[in-house]
Amino acid sequence: MKLTPFATYTAPLDKLEMRGDGPRGHRLIGPIIGATIEGDQLQATQRGASSADWLLMGPDGTVVVDVRMSIRTHDGAFIQMTYGGRARWADGIGSGDVYSAFTFDTDDPRYSWLTRRLVVGRGVVHPTHGVYSLHLLD
Repeated sequence: MKLTPFATYTAPLDKLEMRGDGPRGHRLIGPIIGATIEGDQLQATQRGASSADWLLMGPDGTVVVDVRMSIRTHDGAFIQMTYGGRARWADGIGSGDVYSAFTFDTDDPRYSWLTRRLVVGRGVVHPTHGVYSLHLLD
């Protein structure tokens, strides 16, 4: 397995919403506003305001990440980006790295190559934003 540097993904967060405990853990909703992806092969910004990280944190601090977002590239292509992953936040929100797998979907032929690739990322969550280092999985 080979990882090739791909981009930096920055996700500014709006006010975190605490939703309480459920049968699978504590639900946290982090609205994402104005996200950007900056790399040699992909430069894009978030489209619209309907994106959020629907985190689920278990009693042991294990976090399940679940995000869907529409992005628009610098040259006008629309792409749907989805990512999910895991983190260990036993010492509180943002206390450990986040590891996620990103997939992309578009009908734009300029980016059809991206729909066949898996991008993996390692991120850090701060109180106001998250930042991921993204890599293509070869």
